[in-house]
Amino acid sequence: MAFMRIITLLILFILTAQFVTAQNKVSGKIVDAQNRLPLPDATVTIINPVDSAAIGFAVADKTGLFEIKNLIKGNFVLGITFTGYAPYTKHLNITQSQFVMDLDTVFMQLDTSLLMGAVIVQAPPIQIKKDTIEFKASAFKTKPNATVEDLLKKLPGVEVDKDGNITSQGEEITKVYVDGKEFFLNDPKLATKNLSSDMVEAVQVFDDMSEQAKFTKIDDGSRKRTINIKLKKDKKKGVFGRTSASVGTEGRYEGSGSFNTFNNTRQISILGGANNINKLGFTSNDLVSSMGGMGSVRRGNNGRSSGGNAPAAANGNTKSWSAGINFRDEWGGKINVSGSYFVARTDNSNFSQSYRQNMFGGDSSSYVNSTSTSGNNNINHRLGFRMEYLIDSMNSVLITPSLNYQTGTSNSDAISTTRATNARLNYKAIDGSSHTSNNRDGGSFTDDLLFRHRFHKPGRTFTLGWTTAVNNSNGNGFNFSPYHFFDSTNTEYRFDNRQQINDHTTRAFNNTVSSSVTEMIDSSMVWELNYAYTINKSNSDRNVFNYDTVNALFDLVDTAQTNYFENLFTANRLGTNFRVKKQKFDYQFGGAVNFATMQNFTSRATSSGKDSSFTMRQSYTNFFPNASFNFNPAPRKNLRFNYRGSTRAPSVSQLQNVRDESNRLNIRTGNPNLKQEFTHNFNLTYSTFNLTNFLYLNMNAGASIINNRIVNTTSKESEGVLLTRPDNLNGSQSFNFSGTVGIPLKKVTTGRRSPVNLNLTSSARYGRDVSKIMDTVRFNYTSTLGQRISFNYFIQDKLDLQANANFNYNNANYTAQGAQDYKYFDQHYSIDVTYTIFKRIMFNNDFDYYVNTGRAQGFNQAIPMWNAYISCLLFKKQNGEIRISGIDLLNQNKSINRTVNELYVEDTYTRVLQRFFLVSFMYNFKNFGKDMFSNRGSRQRTGKNY
Repeated sequence: MAFMRIITLLILFILTAQFVTAQNKVSGKIVDAQNRLPLPDATVTIINPVDSAAIGFAVADKTGLFEIKNLIKGNFVLGITFTGYAPYTKHLNITQSQFVMDLDTVFMQLDTSLLMGAVIVQAPPIQIKKDTIEFKASAFKTKPNATVEDLLKKLPGVEVDKDGNITSQGEEITKVYVDGKEFFLNDPKLATKNLSSDMVEAVQVFDDMSEQAKFTKIDDGSRKRTINIKLKKDKKKGVFGRTSASVGTEGRYEGSGSFNTFNNTRQISILGGANNINKLGFTSNDLVSSMGGMGSVRRGNNGRSSGGNAPAAANGNTKSWSAGINFRDEWGGKINVSGSYFVARTDNSNFSQSYRQNMFGGDSSSYVNSTSTSGNNNINHRLGFRMEYLIDSMNSVLITPSLNYQTGTSNSDAISTTRATNARLNYKAIDGSSHTSNNRDGGSFTDDLLFRHRFHKPGRTFTLGWTTAVNNSNGNGFNFSPYHFFDSTNTEYRFDNRQQINDHTTRAFNNTVSSSVTEMIDSSMVWELNYAYTINKSNSDRNVFNYDTVNALFDLVDTAQTNYFENLFTANRLGTNFRVKKQKFDYQFGGAVNFATMQNFTSRATSSGKDSSFTMRQSYTNFFPNASFNFNPAPRKNLRFNYRGSTRAPSVSQLQNVRDESNRLNIRTGNPNLKQEFTHNFNLTYSTFNLTNFLYLNMNAGASIINNRIVNTTSKESEGVLLTRPDNLNGSQSFNFSGTVGIPLKKVTTGRRSPVNLNLTSSARYGRDVSKIMDTVRFNYTSTLGQRISFNYFIQDKLDLQANANFNYNNANYTAQGAQDYKYFDQHYSIDVTYTIFKRIMFNNDFDYYVNTGRAQGFNQAIPMWNAYISCLLFKKQNGEIRISGIDLLNQNKSINRTVNELYVEDTYTRVLQRFFLVSFMYNFKNFGKDMFSNRGSRQRTGKNY
């Protein structure tokens, strides 16, 4: 707690220093020059003409009055802007400590022609435009040579974890655009880790929709939380990039490089990197991990995992390399094209120890201690293309194919001991080990084709789309797992020694044809009629062979685990929607009816060697209602409500009625009688930004109710062995809330601009899930409360300080375990300080302190993690840097995680990289205004802002 008190005192000291600044101020009243009426919401900015940095900001109130306080000494320019009026500018020379200027009345003239050479006045730091929140990058200062990822860490409501994964208001960011266009197939990390923050004009956070929804303006339920990186206008033409190389102790290394050439609409980016320090500069996309082969470790699907300090990519030791190229251009004003190719390889070795408590009710339970080592490697190729052809002003075609291919191998060795306990006994019940190895490869191809037609009558449109997807995978594996079973007298009564090989092939071919027609009923109402036909075909062929000790061959067919399965799903969906748009609000309501048929065919071998087969057919009729309401009561205020019903069909692995005995203590099988899930989703969001005090507020509440939820049902196969099978149950629901208050303060000390950002994020979640254990339906209740405090303080060329505190309280109650509560806490405190001297020497210390409580004995640990570096900026433009880094200086890094579900509570320790040192050289090159691939005299391209 001493560390937290230091952070608190530091924050109070800085805030106190901010408010004792001399009360220099400028005030006045802004009115229209012709009618003398006030101009509310006129923007007033005081900037430094040297670097155009804003040192003061205000917005006129409803009477036209404004006031800017806490000004510093120096020569500045005051600018006033209002839509439709010519900008007003005035030079200020502040030379004294107590400076007060009353401009009296400022008369704004109508803008007949824009003033040439006028000072550019900066926009507010945060703007709310309907469902888009825009953060102005210049209001959130970063260190020299910082990336977009460093900028995102300073934005209110946006969080970036140690792996580089981004969330906004608790929702994962799955797509990142650059100027509204795809960048490496929208892999978020490739954009945020390779683009410099000083190129960014603004960061926009919004809910992106499908191309059809964007065209028709009708929400089709495809919304995904998305970030758009809006580049500065003068950074859209030029050559730039960065390169770095590091070598260190323990054989550690890291190298990366990127090269970009932008010429407005034409953009080419090339990047690559390699390291063995657990850094993934890309998003992992494992296609085949759940396909062919045998696994030795299985997790419950209704559980919650929390805690630990190491990021996911940091577990064990991971070596990786990657390379890619991204291309984007506009041809002839009618064709927009973009494409990318990316290849990555990862090699991971891992060691972990776990302690699990199994409880199924009653007066008995069991405890499992296990140790495992594993290794796996994957190579992934991603190829994507996007072409939009504007046939004429009324017609366009969009095609977006993508190809993904992956190969991988894995192996693992594990040993475990299970102790059974009750009121009278405590004895070793099971002693076992396992060795598994797998080889896998898989590919997928998807293509979206969309034709769009706009009629001459406003609001009348027609779209026709075709989506196709092909997925194939192949795998084979080996499993050796001897298990010894003991009774309470320590006598072995059964020995189960499995030696098996398997091969597993899956195929899937999915097609959807959809169409939509819109008609404008009046100037504010649009009616839409849509139809879609879907046909999905998939099959899974699994063969398992046991070892024959007589002829020493794997030629004995395991009939229980060998099965061929086919699934055919067809659906016809007809829907309609109405959308009404007014000046301050818009709303949409409608629905669709879906007629679906699912047919399953299965064939399996029998003990007599003959095949047996059966066919099962199911039909469904579902109604999908939807409603949304969007309200903008005032500028920079937005309220949104959404409701939508949706279905989820069971997967082939859930439907295939074949036993998976790769984990001898938890056997799994499918269920061909599964029905579709139906989910009711509700969401309410409110955002506001106050330009007077820079207070930003965002609140989000949601609820989800699932009917026919596909859950695991568990029964006892034999003593110490469970059988898990999916089934449909009702009663699952969840509620969540998150709220962020952001206060980007712009105060001053010692004559320099010093932004202070204080962000407070609160979250809460309550969930009730359902399961069936030993033929009894159980309800499982989980609740989580979280609080995050984030504080940023920046002094230009001097200090960059970030302090964070995270508190998470978790409570899980499972009726299968005698209504017992499992309460545990996660606490994470961090501080990252960079101090610069002589404008070139930077000292950095980042310290993380993790506290785990409420876990099993030996897993309640406080973990300090200290990294530090000293670096020197090189060259005239300070675009080079040499750095000496120390990682985990205290040699205390660990990874501890807890998983809680209806079957067990498990604490896991995973070995991670510990102390090492690096020497690094980094170089950023920039040459804007030129394009190395442009020809002299060629026609200048023009770009569009997103």
